[in-house]
Amino acid sequence: MKLQGAQPGLPEFTVSEFSERLAGVFRRVRVFKGLRIRGEVSEWRVQSNGNLYFTLKDSGAALSCFAFQSNAVCFGPVADGDAIVATGTIDVQIRRSTYQLRVTAIEASGIGALAAQVEALRKRLKFEGLFAGERKRPVPTLPRRLAIVSARGKGYDDALKRLGERAPQIAIDFVETRVQGINAEAEIAAALDRASALPVDAILLVRGGGSYEDLFPFNTEAVVRAIVRAAHPVITGIGHDADHHLADDVADFSLPTPTAAAEYFTSSWERVTQAALRAAERLNRAIGAVLAATTQRSDAAASGLREASGRVLLRAQRRASDAWRRLDQVSPGRRLADRTAHFAGVVSRLDRWSGTAILRWERAREMQVERLERAAHALSVRHERAVEGARARLGGVDPLSPLQRGYAIVTLGGRALQDAKAVAVGERIVATLRHGSLGARVETVEDDE
Repeated sequence: MKLQGAQPGLPEFTVSEFSERLAGVFRRVRVFKGLRIRGEVSEWRVQSNGNLYFTLKDSGAALSCFAFQSNAVCFGPVADGDAIVATGTIDVQIRRSTYQLRVTAIEASGIGALAAQVEALRKRLKFEGLFAGERKRPVPTLPRRLAIVSARGKGYDDALKRLGERAPQIAIDFVETRVQGINAEAEIAAALDRASALPVDAILLVRGGGSYEDLFPFNTEAVVRAIVRAAHPVITGIGHDADHHLADDVADFSLPTPTAAAEYFTSSWERVTQAALRAAERLNRAIGAVLAATTQRSDAAASGLREASGRVLLRAQRRASDAWRRLDQVSPGRRLADRTAHFAGVVSRLDRWSGTAILRWERAREMQVERLERAAHALSVRHERAVEGARARLGGVDPLSPLQRGYAIVTLGGRALQDAKAVAVGERIVATLRHGSLGARVETVEDDE
């Protein structure tokens, strides 16, 4: 099959053949066998075997370099940002068709251009007072909403994962931006301005690790000025532990990595959560103690009422027995029996009359007995009502009685609340119900006045 656009007659190689020919070009051209190349050092890395890898760059290009351990031990101290002249030979990595400078000697050439630019900007910003602690804003320890300014990638993912796992109550607004490359500083500054317009408590400016050039936008004036004019406190977490930038110097708070920046807020929420749990435990113990004491007092009162009612009933029974004895002593029947022997003759003559009199007496006695029984019943009813009234009054002083009717006990820090002015907006309160309790946060406070 003939591909459209193919041009016949052009040389054709396999990838391996092309890489071999490219290596041959570098070997044949004499100038590539001994070069002196000036540039700024970045990504300086010494391997465990002593071999050295770094990048030599200027404002327009970058060149990969390496040196064997036998040469590297003679180079002396070199750090990222140093300007050097590297002497060496161009080598081709045939398997990847790439080239690099195999360095045999290094000469210092003064401070690198980028490092000098950053240092000059640092001095100017410090003179303006932008690094001063009194200029920086306090960072909220318990934010409810955060804006994260970053690119999608490991740094953003690490921060978002840590916040989601340990502080899911924090709402997140993601403001996406490029964080490296040409004109990245302008996009980062614009993203910070967009984050400033959001209703958040703070702004997180984060990105994962990278080379000196990749992280260079965070050493630019555009990003520094955007942090300073931000409407909310700005917290930075850029690169790795060893990285530090001008953005970190002017930020209201700086942490070494995106994960550390996220943990700053999650640890604060965890401390508050643990304190709330401890307060809830103390409140539950206090409520249990109050309930136990109230139950003991209620049981003692009920026992006292039972004993008092028993004594009242016993006295009533004794009074009734005394009344019966007194009635029996004044009984007409006894008196009549005493006189029967004396008036035996009269009884026979007055037999009809005495029968009528005895009937009337028996009726009177039955009426008196009925009155005594009614009095004893009324007295018993009054004592039972007194007992019920005492029970009702005891129920009125039970601190948990209102919970049975749908009311709740509201506490702040373990103390029962009686005045709305004792609570501030945003504070957490606990409402104890008949079954369980509720945690809530105060959104408004309205005074009766």
